[in-house]
Amino acid sequence: MKNSWVLGAATVFLVHVVWFALILTQAHADWVMGGIIVMFFVTMNIAGLGAFITSYRAPRHPLLLGLTMAPLTAVLVTVSNLLLEVTGTHVDFAGFRGIAGLFAVSLAYGIFVSAVGGGIGVWLARRRARRARPPPVPDAPAIAEPKPAAPPSHI
Repeated sequence: MKNSWVLGAATVFLVHVVWFALILTQAHADWVMGGIIVMFFVTMNIAGLGAFITSYRAPRHPLLLGLTMAPLTAVLVTVSNLLLEVTGTHVDFAGFRGIAGLFAVSLAYGIFVSAVGGGIGVWLARRRARRARPPPVPDAPAIAEPKPAAPPSHI
């Protein structure tokens, strides 16, 4: 159970690190803009992928574990925004109200995306488990025991 969560969280964290690095690089080199656009869509929906990975591999409480990717993503988005602001990169959501609003919107969207990704992961895991189970063997029909032979009639 712990391994499934760590794998999903590591995926979310790795994508956020790449996104943050691309944003910082873009401040000095405009040629990375294509990668930033692609990573924007990936980063927006990474909570769903993390939830899918977690819920697909979790042995118990898969959907609940998958939903934990939403607050993780919201915290990473908020921290990234704060770090970008500290480094002097222009951010749209500056100040406490902007950060609080960014966290709230990221959390709400993350819950939605995590529910979808986690639901798909649970469905596929159950489907995989059903296929792995051997089909039930029907009970063998009862064999009628032969009737004892009648004693000879000449006695």
